[in-house]
Parts: sequence; C-alpha cells; structure tokens
Amino acid sequence: MSNLIPPDLIPRWIPGNRTLDSSRLGWRGITVMGYQCDEQEVDIPEMRDYMIVVYQGGKSTMRRRSGGPWQTATVERGVVSLLTRAEQSMWHWDKPINVRHIYLSHDTLAETAEQVFGREPASIEIDDHLRRVDTVIPQCLQVLEDEMAHGGPGQNLLVDAVRTQIAVHLLRRFAKVDLPNLNPTVFSTLQSHRILEFIEEYLGENFGLESLASTVGLSPFHFSRKFKAEFGQTPHSFIIRKRIERAKTMLQKGNISMTAVALDCGFSDQSHFCRTFRRMVGVTPAEYRRSSV
Repeated sequence: MSNLIPPDLIPRWIPGNRTLDSSRLGWRGITVMGYQCDEQEVDIPEMRDYMIVVYQGGKSTMRRRSGGPWQTATVERGVVSLLTRAEQSMWHWDKPINVRHIYLSHDTLAETAEQVFGREPASIEIDDHLRRVDTVIPQCLQVLEDEMAHGGPGQNLLVDAVRTQIAVHLLRRFAKVDLPNLNPTVFSTLQSHRILEFIEEYLGENFGLESLASTVGLSPFHFSRKFKAEFGQTPHSFIIRKRIERAKTMLQKGNISMTAVALDCGFSDQSHFCRTFRRMVGVTPAEYRRSSV
C-alpha cells in the first residue's frame, strides 16, 4: 500500500483554502487540517490514514458514493463524517463548507485496540459514515487546535493523550474489531512474546516493573494483575525463578566464577545470589555445582 495518499497531499483532490495544518509540529499518528471549500464534487483517493471530517458552519447537503448508489445527509456543526483508509469514494456538497480534518493512522488504532481489549486484533474494519452526531471528537479537536495556537511544555504528552482518546472512541463507536479472544484477564500471544523476550534480554539488569509493563502499554497495576493470571505468579517471583534457572545452567559449566554468575543473572552481589539460590533450590550454589559436574 505504498501508493496511499498522506494528509498533506489531500488538497490535490479537494481544492480549497487550507486554514490549519499541524504537520509542521510532528505529532505522532495524528494530523489536523482545516479547509474552506466551495461547492464541488470530488473523487477521494485511497488514503493512508482514517479521515474524520468535523463540520464548523451551517447546514449543507452532503452526498457520498463508493461503488453503489449515492447516499445523502444533512451536515452541520456537531456532526462528523468518517472516511476509512485505502478506499476510493466520491463526495459532493451543495454549498461552501468550513471543515476540520483529523487524520488518524492505522498503527494508532491497532496499538490502541491491543491495549484496550488486551488482544492483538486480527483486523480492524471501519466503514465510511456520512453523518454521525458526535460530541467527543469536536471536544478533542478543540484541545488540538488550542495546542496548535498556543503550545507549551508537555505538548507531545497532551497530544498523545488526545490521540488515544480519539482512537478509543472510534474503536468503541465506529469500528468492527475482530478479536480472537476477548478475555481481558490474560495477554495476547504477541504480548506474552514481548514480555518473555524483554525478560530474557534484560535478565542480568536491574529493571523495574514499570519498564516491564511498558512493553505492552499497561500501567504497573494492571500489568501485575494480568501477569499473575497469565503466568500464575507475580512478575517478581517469575523473574527470580528465571534468574535461578540461568544460574543453574551457568553453574553446571563449572568454570565460571560465583561473582560472574551472580552479576550475569541480575543479583546485586554474590551474597544476595547465594541466599536466594539456597532458599529456592535448597542447597548453596557451591553445593549445586559440585553435584552437577
């Protein structure tokens, strides 16, 4: 889908006066554009992102067609239209309009769906909507417009939060999300793989619960609950067991110093390693080594 059209090229297909443009700000996964357009009929190309049209002015008659008959609806302030990505369609309006476009990336929706539902979606399908009365999206748009006008410290964090809010709203109200398992208490296969991969890679380092939870985009509290439901033990207990398993493998080789084993397995010092090993295995590391070689 390399030929999909990004937001900054849309004016080639929708002639009009551009009144807003957030692309210079480098926001991740979301772009805001504003247009004043005369009455016209346009052929919308296959777009890279989902487009939400937020109407600013008075009433206008909007028509849409995509491989079938024309659909017609009245649009005005407080109403939005939604155009899905990667699909051609024709649109016509009968008088000049003042609109804002919010472009949301597919990656944003996919990431949000995984975090919200706790599962990697097999597919996300969002159809075009000619007219939807909506209060959430205009409110989000106002926050984004204020940031464009005034900005300030923490802008990226604020925009990220608004982008997520819009994505969650679309998933709840507009999307058809095919989820293989809606059980909210366990991780998806992809999430489990990410967690185990992170633990294995950083087992020798002193990482915290927050770092581990961030691999699947969850708060430490929710991560801990899901982790225990998935693996039957707390993250701390799981990691300690993994470190002891690695230590056993290293001790069986017989030629690695006890200090090196302790540090490579993520223990703060040899004394801490020996105490933990004896508590979990029932013998000291030295005793285990002698019985294994």
